[in-house]
Amino acid sequence: MKLSPAIILFALTAVGCGSAVGSESPNQGHAYIVGVDISGSRTRTDLEESHKLLDALIDRLQAGDHLTLVEVYQGGREPARQWSDSIRAPRKSGQLTGSERRRVEDFRDIAHMQASILFDSARTKEIHATDIFGTLTRAADYAKATRNRGTTLLLLSDMINETPDVRMTSRQDIPDDGWIRHLASAKRIPQLRGVCVVVAGADVSSARGAAIRDFWDKYFEAAGTHVSPDNYRNMISDPAEVACPTD
Repeated sequence: MKLSPAIILFALTAVGCGSAVGSESPNQGHAYIVGVDISGSRTRTDLEESHKLLDALIDRLQAGDHLTLVEVYQGGREPARQWSDSIRAPRKSGQLTGSERRRVEDFRDIAHMQASILFDSARTKEIHATDIFGTLTRAADYAKATRNRGTTLLLLSDMINETPDVRMTSRQDIPDDGWIRHLASAKRIPQLRGVCVVVAGADVSSARGAAIRDFWDKYFEAAGTHVSPDNYRNMISDPAEVACPTD
């Protein structure tokens, strides 16, 4: 589908909340928040698989859905690229007019462009830190604004946090249960209650990967949610699997 120059310009310049396709309607559709990790710890194949999954997920979006893309934070004051917009719900549920179908197609095209911007392989060498914690805090903020939609947080990441405070480069560097309890008591863990969390890109085969997974299982529990074993994966090929059993 050919987009107008104005829509293409918007897609290439937007880094905040978009509104080119249509305003959102409350209690309509599903909200997807996607964290995109292009850090140097991920291989080219990892990035290609993640990009492919995101593109496939975008192709499944329907009228009324909301999509937020967040580049995984780099720690400190480094800004993360972000884009958020929704597809206006149809006037009649389940009955799209020609203009409403075109609106959905335009949204998907713009979202694909935004995904390509985030998966810029040339920027991988520029990233020197991976702040999963900061990314989850921002995701929780977006989740609060989803207006009663069902919400899924998709983390396209190896889940290896690498900041001055927490470096998960070895098993002994992974924080223990006491560290999580300390953050929880200080109310420093973002709350994701009611949010379906799916991870694609994690190491699920090595001893370090297992230790990282155990850490995040406990962290997400403290955040008010749960990641089922089927939703903590190295790779997901079918976008229909980006869901929780209760969806």
